Amino acid sequence: MKSLKLLISVITIVFPLIVSAQTVKLTTMNWSPFYAESLNNGGFITAIVEEALSEAGYDSTVEFTEWQTALDTVKSGSKDALIGAYYTEERTKDYYYSIPIYTVLVGLIKTSDFPLKNYNSFNAINEYKIGKIEGSSIGASFDAFDFSQLHEFDSVSSAVKALTMGEIDLYADNLAVAKDAAQSSGLDGSQLQILLPPLEENNLYLLISKSIPNAEELRDAFNKGLFAIQASGRFNEILAEYNQQ
Repeated sequence: MKSLKLLISVITIVFPLIVSAQTVKLTTMNWSPFYAESLNNGGFITAIVEEALSEAGYDSTVEFTEWQTALDTVKSGSKDALIGAYYTEERTKDYYYSIPIYTVLVGLIKTSDFPLKNYNSFNAINEYKIGKIEGSSIGASFDAFDFSQLHEFDSVSSAVKALTMGEIDLYADNLAVAKDAAQSSGLDGSQLQILLPPLEENNLYLLISKSIPNAEELRDAFNKGLFAIQASGRFNEILAEYNQQ
């Protein structure tokens, strides 16, 4: 009887720890070389996010999909968090933002035969057809400008293909991402260049759905986990493993 009581006590202590363990359902788009299902462990940004969550005591899974789908499923609470979003005030209505994970440079990407090398205002390029990913933010000034010919695409590869085929004149994104998509599609990525000056330096964040019950707890736990791997040096080790700086 004493042994039975001891067993029950052990189960009572351990069981809550088991059931309280949460698997965080992550989602994002394919945005190589930063994150994509074709990359080792989903790419270095995904690896950082998952390691920070693990440090905080969470398991995680990742689904790669179109960007707008990722935004929608996290907004509804079907997924818990989205990897690699830029900050916009509008998004704070539906998502909590983590601390910054990484910083990327964004610009207007052109082919080598585009007639301009630089520009001094959005008005100067408003005659051209400009592409972006559906549901994406590029930066505050770009997002606020009413471009006359703005075209949206569901993936980087389809946007880059349109750019190289002359269906659009410029594409707003990170140059390394565009070059990677071109190479993966069998296109010549060496012809892609940034129209000067670049648009923005944007931080990448983890967006946590406000529709899930433990949203703030998850945000705070992720932030603590990210701080921890930065302090321990593991963050820089991951960057080195993926040949990033």
